[in-house]
Parts: sequence; structure tokens; C-alpha cells
Amino acid sequence: MIEIKPLGTVSTFCYEDKCCPGYLIKHNNQNILLDCGNGITKHMDLPNDLNNLTIIISHLHPDHYGELLSIAQTSLVFKRLGYLNKKIKVYIPSGDVVDVREDYIDDDGWSACRTVEKNIIDYDYLLNLEKHGYIEFIPYKERDKININDLNISFKQNPHPITTYSTKIQIPNISIVYSSDTGYNNNQLEKFAQNANLLICESTFLRGQTRLEDYHLFAHEAGMIASSANVDKLLLTHFWPTIDKEQYVREAKEYFENTEAAIEGQKLILRR
Repeated sequence: MIEIKPLGTVSTFCYEDKCCPGYLIKHNNQNILLDCGNGITKHMDLPNDLNNLTIIISHLHPDHYGELLSIAQTSLVFKRLGYLNKKIKVYIPSGDVVDVREDYIDDDGWSACRTVEKNIIDYDYLLNLEKHGYIEFIPYKERDKININDLNISFKQNPHPITTYSTKIQIPNISIVYSSDTGYNNNQLEKFAQNANLLICESTFLRGQTRLEDYHLFAHEAGMIASSANVDKLLLTHFWPTIDKEQYVREAKEYFENTEAAIEGQKLILRR
């Protein structure tokens, strides 16, 4: 049995009870948190959910990791109070390297400018949180696998402005795929989520809205992916905070009938 509890389903800001992306997966005595968006601790059972917790950050955009500062500080407090006896492992994508222009003084004393490669600033910020919490950061890449007892976790990169991974969690006879953020063209979800029991898929846009670049999905595209992947159930996420979620569901159902909107705190149980 696997329990899935949405902790956050919207982007880019919290609104009423809705928080930025986060999904808590429970199996036996293990807790897996897929993304850690702003506000999600509001829907967690603390300190219990911090025990045997592994956090997987899909990509280094703040709406997907913003609550890590709170998790870090809280973990340290609960460690000192005796409620936490094992560090929280946080997997983050190996930092993107970006070109940065910087000023310098050359050998003749003249002001000059050069281009240097540096890690994306979010990466260094997150690694620094180890000093403020009872947590351990582990960089990962697409080819890496995580095995926790009978939980097997794998990744697939999808189109987005920075390195972004979809995540698949499997136990015998059950599989869950979390899309994270992705464009439609050239994404790998149809194959990666093939025959999954549950696809948690972003649905950022509705028909009639303007998508300037192909870095997020329309709700009907999420439905098309679910249909092509032959999944059992589609759970939509990554909504605009002030729009009624049922609008996304209606659009996705044009292509895939067994579609629901993820709702903070509303658990879903999958059985073998």
C-alpha cells in the first residue's frame, strides 16, 4: 500500500489553504516528499512526517524548494528535543552551470569585464542550509537510482528552462510518476509513465491563456499524455492559485476520463 498526500498544488504563491508544490508519499515506515514548495509544512504532521524522511527536489526553482529553510530549522529543533534521530536526506539536481559576466581589474589597472562559469545561485544557497538544520544534501542526475527498502526511485529529464526531473516511485505492482514542470514537445512522460497506476501531472495553463514558451502544459495536454501512457489515474497539479481547479479537470477529461484535481490534505491510497 502507498499513501499519497498532496501538501501543495499551486504556483507561484500560496493562497488560502493552497500551497506551492509538494507531495508526501508514505509506504511502510518510509516518508518520501516530492518537492518542497512554500507553505507545505502547514499540511504536515510534525514531527512524525520528518522521521525516515527523504526529500526529492525536481528542480531548483523557488516554488519547488521554498519550504526547505523551514524544514531545515524545524529539523534542528526537533533533533534537540529528541524527536528526530536521523538526518533528513534531501536530493537536489546537480547544479546547472551558467555564464555570468563579472567586472575585474586587469593587470594594467583598467576596469574590464569577463564571462565566467558559476553554479546556479539556488544550488549554493541550498547546500548552505546544511549548517542550519539536521539535513544532508545529495546531488543527483538522471541516471541515478534511489532504493529505500522495497521502494525504487528513478528519474527522467523533461524540457524546462533549467534541469528538471520527473520522478517515478515503484514497489512491486504499484508505480507512481510525478511530472514536475515540463513542456509538451519532446517530453518523456508518455514512455516514462507507461502503465503507471498514478500520474501526478502539472497542468499550468487552460485553453485561451497565452503560453509564451513550451515549458509548461495545458490541462488538455496532461490528459493527452495520460491517455497515451495508458495510466490508471491522472491527478492534476500546478494550478494558478485563484482559478477553480475543476476548470483544469474538465479540460483534461476531454482526453482522459479518470482525472481529478489534487487537493491539499486529501489523501489517496493505492493498493497492490
